[in-house]
Amino acid sequence: MSEKRTFLITTPIYYVNDVPHVGHAYTTIAADTLARARRLAGHDVFFLTGTDEHGQNIERIARERGIPEQQHCDEIAATFRRLWERLDVRYDRFIRTTEEVHRRGVLELWARLRKAKTPDGRDAVYQGTYSGWYCPRCEAFKDEEDLGSDHVCPDHELPCEWTEEQNFFFRLSAYEEWLRDLIATDRLFIRPESRKNEILGVIRQGLKDFSVSRARVKWGIPVPEEPDHVLYVWIDALSNYITALGFADHGESYRQYWEGADERLHLIGKDIIRFHCLYWPAVLHAAGLPVPTREFAQGFITKEGRKLSKTTGNVIDPVALAERLGPDAARYFLLREAPYGADWDFTDAAFVGRYNADLANDLGNLVSRALTMATKYCDAKVPPRPEPPSGPDRGLEQQLQDDAPVAWPYESGLRNRVLGRYEEIDFAGALAEVWAWISQLNQRIVQVEPWRLAREPGRRAELEAFLYRLLEAVRLVAALVSPVMPGSANRILDMLGLSARDPGPDDLDWGRLEPGASLGSVTPLFPRVEKKKETTVSDTPPPSPKEETDTRVDIADFARLELRAAKITAAEKIEGSKKLIKMQVDLGSETRQVVAGIAQTHGPEDLVGKTVVLVANLKPARLMGVESNGMVLAGSVGGNAVLCVFEDEVAPGTKVK
Repeated sequence: MSEKRTFLITTPIYYVNDVPHVGHAYTTIAADTLARARRLAGHDVFFLTGTDEHGQNIERIARERGIPEQQHCDEIAATFRRLWERLDVRYDRFIRTTEEVHRRGVLELWARLRKAKTPDGRDAVYQGTYSGWYCPRCEAFKDEEDLGSDHVCPDHELPCEWTEEQNFFFRLSAYEEWLRDLIATDRLFIRPESRKNEILGVIRQGLKDFSVSRARVKWGIPVPEEPDHVLYVWIDALSNYITALGFADHGESYRQYWEGADERLHLIGKDIIRFHCLYWPAVLHAAGLPVPTREFAQGFITKEGRKLSKTTGNVIDPVALAERLGPDAARYFLLREAPYGADWDFTDAAFVGRYNADLANDLGNLVSRALTMATKYCDAKVPPRPEPPSGPDRGLEQQLQDDAPVAWPYESGLRNRVLGRYEEIDFAGALAEVWAWISQLNQRIVQVEPWRLAREPGRRAELEAFLYRLLEAVRLVAALVSPVMPGSANRILDMLGLSARDPGPDDLDWGRLEPGASLGSVTPLFPRVEKKKETTVSDTPPPSPKEETDTRVDIADFARLELRAAKITAAEKIEGSKKLIKMQVDLGSETRQVVAGIAQTHGPEDLVGKTVVLVANLKPARLMGVESNGMVLAGSVGGNAVLCVFEDEVAPGTKVK
């Protein structure tokens, strides 16, 4: 085992303007997997995640919902916690920027920055006036060249506002040479390599000072010198990485996992690398504090070749993903389908296909066959541990060694390769190494034919030796995949008669199964899922008059529908139509336009204020030339539409299950 080291692993803290999306899940699963892999290797790890809860967007959304900002933050933060529990994510600390310990830490950092001097002796923080195009949704000023002549934000496709206000600024330009050297020498190790080159390119263009306070925002941490200002995200949100550890009090966790850590790693999306790789290190350096040592930027996920967007309904709901085939299948697919750091495209067919091929066929079959044979031929007990072969005729043992040296017996090279891949944040590579071994083990069962050995009493010893090695291999596979699929690893251990627990470095040694120990019950690990054939109307023959057709749908199909509470804020009839009404509905995080054929039973003035059920992930449609983004649910009673509404008050955006 390598020398024990101390690691801090963080995700970005996620903004509570809306419920979690698949990008949040992707980063957090990756961080959880890396933390588990490092603990498996025997290291000391602290895993931090949380939520960013200040800013103008939170003010706006809470105001639109008619609730206090803190209540909104509490509700959305709770959805993140529930999702991490559902996805089997185990963090050491969940930080919220509305916590008192965070506020005190931010003010301590600010006090240090106010005293700080740049390398050329100027104040690191100064007051100035900023003039520019400001996007309220991004809560950021935009460069003129990024907007075009219409000054529309490229991210939110909404007009920016020309703004002039007095702010506090951080003198980033004074740290240009220091940052270039830090990154070029890999003292700040940025990967993938393309992201490092991107950041060095930004430095070559010249760094600009950036604003660290806002006068127009009230929901945040006030600036001590200017109570009408609040500290902006680059000081407020980014500082969570140290405030969560007890920076304000120079606490034990801060000393151990920030000051004393062998590595301080931030897993981030590629869209926020500039802030984490330039702003954050420079701020810490100016304050006289240790800086991050490693940054890894993940790529973007698209779906069916299109950018993910709630507006268009092209989304991947992480809750539905976990419910579809289980949390371990979701974790496995997200980390196996593409190298972490690359952009890739999600398709449901690929998800089901990899589940059936890798999990049901390969891993599931290996576990089932090994445990079933041991139960049948060894009375559901671990067979005797084989002695090392000796003598001129070593029979089957020698064949196993000669024919498959990697697969049999297990050797440290495979263990080290898998752990090395995890350490490189190459999750797909680590899993590929394990699955290559799984494939060899399945082939070995076919080649040896243990059922044939069982029919020959004189070969009992060979059968038991084979089955012991096979069960040990299954145990080791469980240990090696446990960072990605912790729940399934524990189920395998249970079938082996072992207590469910997080495996450690000792569990990676060969020969840990005790002969004679009772095995557990054999249960399907990953039941196979039948793919649904894609058909058109012409492909499907009509049923005969006497043929009954089953129109029921399974839970997976239902889970694909995103049903949410939507409050109608405005309504009007569509000119030229007797049935259609155009409505604006509040979904908590956004406002949608929806068209419904309910005008004959509902007047516009009766609809405003009602909270209805909306199918929120339908593709946009045009009715009488008016675009509709969603469908309001209603029943039909005597030919009249009756809206589906709630008995009690329900917050807009609440998911309907």
